[in-house]
Amino acid sequence: MNAKRSGGHDPEWESLPATVWRPADAGDASALRLTPVATGVHLGTGSAGQPVALPGPAPDGVRVGVLGESLFGRLFALRLLGVGARVTAATRVPDQWRGVALAAGDRLGVTDGVTRWPSHPPTGPSVGEGPQALVCDLRRPPSAALADGPWRTVVHVTRNPPRRSTFWARVRVVVALDAQFAGEAARLLGPPAGAVVEALPPGQVAVFHDGVAETVRPDISPGENALLTPGRPRPGRGRGAE
Repeated sequence: MNAKRSGGHDPEWESLPATVWRPADAGDASALRLTPVATGVHLGTGSAGQPVALPGPAPDGVRVGVLGESLFGRLFALRLLGVGARVTAATRVPDQWRGVALAAGDRLGVTDGVTRWPSHPPTGPSVGEGPQALVCDLRRPPSAALADGPWRTVVHVTRNPPRRSTFWARVRVVVALDAQFAGEAARLLGPPAGAVVEALPPGQVAVFHDGVAETVRPDISPGENALLTPGRPRPGRGRGAE
């Protein structure tokens, strides 16, 4: 590399001190730790303009509970596929997954149960088959134990979670998609959470995690919307449009 200073002279590489990196002494090794930073899958924009993400894939298992319709499960699946996860959809409406399946290829499996999940050993990104994710919109929640272990993300989408569910008792995040789910949020998380959901403006969702409530406007691109709602006419593509 022929680097030049602004004055046109070669830099004086000889004046740079030589440095030899050595392993830390055993006594100092405990002072240096590599800790995974908070990561996740982008959801939308918070009330203060900050980006808001949902957890997963992650080195530890993740459980996410969603109060709402199965469309959100398809959105989360798209985002998980986008960051390298292999996704299994356990669904009562397989036809509505056609658009996602066309985009995902063999990275998405669609089934009516969860007994054989995961189909591949969960691994880190770019290793083996990568992280494994299960998105379930069946009435019965998946076993909470399915998320025990590294690189596993398990999502349950329902309008009415069972009152005695181990999965819902252990979720890391709860997402409420509409003000109509205020009663369920209050039952699961307490009256203050119900009040947050009841006050949701149209087009926004509530996200509860780590004792914090956030109001979020989901960011959904036109391309994602087309995949999430197969068969719905696109603007300008109606009968007679080219």
